[in-house]
Parts: sequence; structure tokens; C-alpha cells
Amino acid sequence: MKKVVIIPLLVLLLASFGCETKQKGPSNLTVGKSKLIESGNALEAVGHLEKAEAEEVNKLEPRALLVIAYSYGISTGDADRSGNGAKFKNQLSQRIEALTAAEMKNILQVLNDRRSQVRKAGLQALVDKGHDAAVLILDSLTKGRYPALHEDFTQWMLVDIGTDGLDLILAKLTEEATSPALKSKLVHVLAEIGDVKAVDALKSLQTSTSEPGLAMEINTTLYQLGEKSYKNDIIAGINHEDVAVRRAAAKAMVNINNVPTKTLIAGLKDTDSEAVTALVEALAVHKDAAAVDGLVEVLISDELNKDPKQAAINTLDIYGQEKLARGLASRITKLIIGGTVNDAENRLHLVQLLRREPFKKQIKAIKSIDDLAFKLYDYHEKKEENTLVKTSLKQLLDELQ
Repeated sequence: MKKVVIIPLLVLLLASFGCETKQKGPSNLTVGKSKLIESGNALEAVGHLEKAEAEEVNKLEPRALLVIAYSYGISTGDADRSGNGAKFKNQLSQRIEALTAAEMKNILQVLNDRRSQVRKAGLQALVDKGHDAAVLILDSLTKGRYPALHEDFTQWMLVDIGTDGLDLILAKLTEEATSPALKSKLVHVLAEIGDVKAVDALKSLQTSTSEPGLAMEINTTLYQLGEKSYKNDIIAGINHEDVAVRRAAAKAMVNINNVPTKTLIAGLKDTDSEAVTALVEALAVHKDAAAVDGLVEVLISDELNKDPKQAAINTLDIYGQEKLARGLASRITKLIIGGTVNDAENRLHLVQLLRREPFKKQIKAIKSIDDLAFKLYDYHEKKEENTLVKTSLKQLLDELQ
């Protein structure tokens, strides 16, 4: 009878022991991913992810995460500081070489969030992959995949991949499925890559497109690639009726030599914020004291958004440093205290301009003739009601003491 009881107990104990050997809590994959994506701790993440690569039946995710982790650890300097620099670099190089399309897609899925602190390092690994990554990037742009990364794709990744992706970009420009908007962005990428091999293909595209904005983008890129005969057409584009043309032409002005500043100044009357921002930035390069009035009008415009106004502050700051905006502090002060600038955000931009060093110097320099600081203090105490403007004014007054 005793033997009958002992056997089931032994079986139960063995079963219990077997259960205790199973992993408890979250997996190495879960912990490693969390430490990498949520905490940005590449060193600890790598340890868990290397174990996960050995443990998991499906190796796709741990391998993709390891590429990101090695790249991030190198970019932050953590790998070198911990004595793991050589290991991380060697592993990253080998893994980039072996990256499959499925692993690259997994990397993009993980990084399809602009808030991720490891995003740039992970994407850099794909840039280092070169041609194969360009195939995936261009396909994703066409099909609208990973939308949070599209700006990265066109603003720096394809540019950094450079000539490895040149033929792919040129092919994409000829496809009917490629939208005019994407074609314009890819043309801009070609301008940044700067390879003259693109010239013939761009000229061919120019003759076949019915999109005025795209045609102007092509003009500006051809100019940057050495085709200087397009200069006059680009400058004329500033006054075009199509806003896409005006935007493309305006953005090209910083790169064009000997632009007539009168044309840039006249363009400041445009009501499109994107075009005006580009023209204001161009006037920081092609300087002309005659532009000051137009730049001030941009600051107090009720039609433009904050982008051209911030650009105007930056350009006027440069003008102030180079003595091209004499007496402007007095004029801006009168606008602030005169009651004619009704929009509080516009008044805030005016105060922000006065806080730039050249204009604080102007206020101090003419104190014996016209005490602008006292006028601003009186206005701050008696008239200004907007909290943001009052705060910025108080900061200005403190800086003037």
C-alpha cells in the first residue's frame, strides 16, 4: 500500500521541479526591447537581446533590435565608455552586411515613431546598408508606409545613401505611380546628392511633366547641378501665379548668385508663408538695407504664420550686427507702444526682435536722446494686457539694466 502512495508523490515532485525550471516573468526579448526603446539603455538591452536571439524561434525581431542597439550604443558613446566599442562596431558591421529585407522592415516598424530616442541611430544603420535600403525606402514612400519616417527618408537618408540610390531615384521619377508631390521631393534629393549623372534624366522629365511646380523644382535642381542657363527662369518664378512655382523658386534663391534684391524684397508681399519664409532667408544671404521695411512688414503681418516672422527676426538680427538696420530699435519700440499692432503674437515677435543683442545696444546707445527703455517700461506697466508679451517685455527690461 505504501508503494502505491510513494510513486504518485515522486511523479508530483518531478513535475513540480520541471515547472520551476521554466522562465518566470517577461522574456529577454521583452526586457531588451523595453530597455532599448523606452529607456535608451543600449548596453543592458544588448545583453538581453543577444540571449533572445538564441532563445527565440523567430529570430527576426531580436536581430532587428540588435542592429538598432549596436548603432545607438556607438552613437551615444556608451559603447566606447564601457569598453565595448570594438565589439559593438564589429557586430554592427556584420549585421548590416547580413540585413535582410524582412529585418529592415522590422527596423522601420520599430522606429515609425518620431518620439523614439533611438530613431536616428537605427535609421543610420539602414543608410549604411545603402542600395538595398534605398529600394525599401522608395517603395515605402510610394505606398505610404511608415509615414512618421517620410521626412527622414527624403530630407537626409536618401541624400546620405547618395549615388548608391541614384539609379533607383531616377527610375522612381519615371513611374506613373509616383505622385507629383513625391517627384518634387525626389528632385530635391537629387539636388542635395549633387551628381551630374542626373541631368539628362531631369531634362527628360521636365519636357514630359504638366506640373508647373515640379517643372520649377527641376529648374532649380538643374541650376545646382551646373546648368546655369535656368537662372532667369527661376528668378521669374517668384512672381508666378502658381504657389507651388513660387515656393520652389523662393527656396532656390539662397543658392543662386547675384540675385536682384529688389525681386526678393518685392516677393515679401506674397501671402504664402512658405514662399515668404524662403525669401526672408535668402535676404540673410543677399543682404540689402532696403529690405528692412519689408522685413518689418512681415513681422506685423496678419496673413502670415509664425515661420516667416521667426525668419525675419533672424535676418534682421544679422542686419543689426552688420549695421544695416540703423535706428530700427526706435521704430520697433514705437510700433509696440503705439497701439497699431493689434495682434498680441505680432507684438511678441517685435519684443523678441528687440531682445536680440544689436537692438539692445541701440536702445542703450540713444538713452540720452530718447529713453526707449522707459517708454517700454511705462507701456508694460499701464497698457500691455497679454501675459506672454508682458513676460517677454519684463525680460527685455531686465536685460537692459
